[in-house]
Amino acid sequence: MKKGIRFGSSSVIVLISIYLILPLALTFFYSIFTEWNDILPKGFTLKYYAQLFSDSIFLEALGRTLLISILPILVTGIIILLAMYVIVVYNPKLEKYIQILCMIPYALQGIILSTSIISIYVGSGSILSNRIFLLIGAYCIISLPYMYQGIRNSLTGVDAINLIEAAQVLGVSKLYAFFRIIVPNILPGITVSAMLSMAIIFGDFAIVNTLAGSHYQTAQVYLQKMLFQSGQLSSATIMILFLCTLIISLMVFLIKKRDKSVVIQNESSVAK
Repeated sequence: MKKGIRFGSSSVIVLISIYLILPLALTFFYSIFTEWNDILPKGFTLKYYAQLFSDSIFLEALGRTLLISILPILVTGIIILLAMYVIVVYNPKLEKYIQILCMIPYALQGIILSTSIISIYVGSGSILSNRIFLLIGAYCIISLPYMYQGIRNSLTGVDAINLIEAAQVLGVSKLYAFFRIIVPNILPGITVSAMLSMAIIFGDFAIVNTLAGSHYQTAQVYLQKMLFQSGQLSSATIMILFLCTLIISLMVFLIKKRDKSVVIQNESSVAK
């Protein structure tokens, strides 16, 4: 009976994995062949990847995409952690108001948000009229509910209040307890929220095209132009963007793993 259940579970996992990987695999194969008019592709080549990596416009667009994907998450994460520190330590009653504020961006569609930002800030002559600042600010708003919900759920799971009280009994300040004990323990939740937010930002086209367009061309805008020029080039662009996301995910995983080992060592030293 157990073998049958195990076999069924493995079969479901394999089928889901094939369903998820198949589109990516087909895109990759399409990017390394010159023709695919029959059942099998013809003309193996890597010239499309060589063309992209030798294109300074694409490399600059990729760098801009990474910049506006990482900075908003860092800014939003720091702001939410500081707000949650105040809520957890000093005034838990503020949580419902913070939650309402953080959930508002769910109702803001990309085109509505970008149009509102343009009408307010573009042409104002201030530093906020800069396209980079506009994009970073807009993506901070977009990532706000995802970052908040993940951090809030993680704090609830580790019972932050009791941990801080226990740390105070040992002579540790509230600020030290929150950022040196609580934050490392909720790092997996922060990581998941950050990766979800980054995936949304990394794949966005509406906001960046409306706010920046030709002023600040990103990989998404570059990809949209390639769709009208070459299917192989656009497929190669998609694969490079996926590879960048995968590398960032692996880096975050390694950092999380290292921090987890540090937390275990700290807990063992405290116990001693």
